[in-house]
Amino acid sequence: MKDTPRVGAAKPQQPLETGTELAPPTHNATTTPDDLQTVEGGSVHATKVPKTWRFWAIIASLGVAGLASAIEGTIITSALPTITADLGGGDLYVWVPNAYLLASVAVLPLFGQASDIFGRRGLLLSAVALFTLGKSVSTGLSGGANSMRMLIAARTVQGLGGGGINLLMETVVTDIVPLRERGKYMSLVMMGSTLGASIGPFVGGAITSSTTWRWVFYINVPVGGLTFVSLWACLRVNHQREQSWKKSLARVDFAGNAIFVAAICAVLIALSWGGTLFEWSAYNIIVPLVLGFVGLILFTAFEWTPKLCREPSMPRVLVSNRTSAVALALTFIHAVVTYWAYYFFPIYLQGVKQFSPLISGVGTLPIFGGSLIFALVGGAILSKTGRYKPIHLAGFVPLTIAFGLFSLLDFKSSTAAWVCFELIWAIGSGLLVAILLPAMQAPLDESLVATATGLWSFMRYFGCIWGVTIPSAIFNNECRRLAFRVSDAAVAGKLTGGQAYQYATRAFLRGITDESVRDEVVEVFSRALRTVWLIGIAFAGLGFLLTFLEKEVSLRDKLNTDFGMETEKEQPGDAKVVPSDGEITRTGSQER
Repeated sequence: MKDTPRVGAAKPQQPLETGTELAPPTHNATTTPDDLQTVEGGSVHATKVPKTWRFWAIIASLGVAGLASAIEGTIITSALPTITADLGGGDLYVWVPNAYLLASVAVLPLFGQASDIFGRRGLLLSAVALFTLGKSVSTGLSGGANSMRMLIAARTVQGLGGGGINLLMETVVTDIVPLRERGKYMSLVMMGSTLGASIGPFVGGAITSSTTWRWVFYINVPVGGLTFVSLWACLRVNHQREQSWKKSLARVDFAGNAIFVAAICAVLIALSWGGTLFEWSAYNIIVPLVLGFVGLILFTAFEWTPKLCREPSMPRVLVSNRTSAVALALTFIHAVVTYWAYYFFPIYLQGVKQFSPLISGVGTLPIFGGSLIFALVGGAILSKTGRYKPIHLAGFVPLTIAFGLFSLLDFKSSTAAWVCFELIWAIGSGLLVAILLPAMQAPLDESLVATATGLWSFMRYFGCIWGVTIPSAIFNNECRRLAFRVSDAAVAGKLTGGQAYQYATRAFLRGITDESVRDEVVEVFSRALRTVWLIGIAFAGLGFLLTFLEKEVSLRDKLNTDFGMETEKEQPGDAKVVPSDGEITRTGSQER
């Protein structure tokens, strides 16, 4: 068979040329002598991974790591006003959540490339250690220095670890699961991340309401420690270190990553200050935003110029074919519309229906719970059919419809209506959660798994940022435009100047003693949200249309990687024989 290399003849595949799609080799169902593959030196190629207890332990540990990281990214939001009042710090409060996000995004290309050079296990354990260390420093605030700057520094350290965790847990799944099955197991692992992101604000609010805000930082320390121990015990994956530390470090793209970090810092500074500390039209926002995007262009040019960057952390081949490029665009759009609903459906429940934060959290369960269920459904369908394009189409259709239905909601809408609309949205978002990464990787060589996952994770994070920024700007602008409808000038003034988002709460509305004025404010919130949802239709609809540009590439059902699970003890001179049905045999060694 052409696709089965002989003993000692296996060579790494070359990067694809621009515009090409990689079709995986086919395998006969019947095992013949030509179906056998012998690999020396411990590398396992074209194998099926047995689902042993160690496999499931790795999946569970990765899920817990994702849960801890995601909770940390959102738990602070509900507790932030209380923390700011206690620690002070003035305008620095905005960097308590954003320092974590900034650090998480900035390290993604670096972690992706470094994991290819130094291996997955050591870097993932280091990321968990950084995350736990940052959490421990934050916890130390309760007994030591009460400083907003120390808290921001600790959150930055946590973000470095959190970004590494999110990237490497996805990379490890791609290492131990064939491409066709990745959607199924990725959805299992990402359940932890999705659950953590969704319950974070609820948990933060509950802790702040019932006890000291310092428990927001206590809660994840034991979880981080447990994650480290479980990964240290269970995560045994292959890595062949063939160079000295000096030569390995020389391969890391430090220059490119320095440009990337500077650009991301500039963009996030603008997005953090825009509409809160400064107007969007102010030079304080425009200058860093422009510099940030120029920096991203320079980063791309640097990475794609071989004379400048010999081993890029974002090689051009990742986006040189249509399917991978479209899958990245769909990832960005999916992240945008996901966080669009995550952040603004609670505004409907609190600012229009006048629910408390606690009841609002319960009211969003159809969104989060439904997404988890349909993520599993999407992964199972991908594993069964091996086709991702129909799932992408099936996902963006209900998303587009749901945004249209959201625009019909007002104060009089029944509970049954908005719950059903949430579930329709959850079908679309959930189906896509774990299906976009396999589509992006399908045309690429397996040697690009880590860097591809790094770029994909960046697009997802970047989409999440804009998924909050864009609807926030729309909502605040609409409230400013409609503020004339409020007869009380003092109340109307609070809906201008980019402040409307923070006042869309039950507490603010209950503080308005004049019932007619309160109804006017609710009407302003409802009309502003209608515009937010209508513009959301355009984003979801764009995702649907872009899906038609994808090419359907057959998904490989065998692993071809040097980073798979360690399953056997290597003995000098042993040769591993792998038939096409995935059974592994070896002479001279015992299975571990």
